[in-house]
Amino acid sequence: MRQITCAAAAALMVAALACSPRDRQEASNNADAAAEDVRDAAREGSAEVREEARDARDYAYAQRSDFRRDMDLRLKGLDEEIAGLQRDTRRGADKARDSALVNIRQARQTVTRDLERLGAATESTWDEVKRTLNQSVSALDQAVRRQRPDARPMGGTGPT
Repeated sequence: MRQITCAAAAALMVAALACSPRDRQEASNNADAAAEDVRDAAREGSAEVREEARDARDYAYAQRSDFRRDMDLRLKGLDEEIAGLQRDTRRGADKARDSALVNIRQARQTVTRDLERLGAATESTWDEVKRTLNQSVSALDQAVRRQRPDARPMGGTGPT
């Protein structure tokens, strides 16, 4: 085995030394050309990715009226649930529940403020405004969910 390894190393050394300067230059030119091809392909690929991202962002911005409609529907359901919670809660009887309702009202005010920002969003601010609104609506949804009669510890709902 050792003899084979030595023979292979010797063959590689002879091959490396046997290359003429012209062969080395040709190999170098081929490597340079391949590197240039890779750079060009990378530039083209990155330009295509930028264009696709721009198209996706433009599409999302163009769909803002659909997004607003979906948010309004989601908030309508949450508002009905909040109204039910307020109806069913006797003020002063349960301080924890009163405190939770105050937090829910504050979360709803945050959502209202974020909805106003949605109307004023530009194409450049759209992604940030949309993300912020999604976060505030999710926070409101979680706060309401915790007050449901069937809420379980750790945020779970449903029968035990």
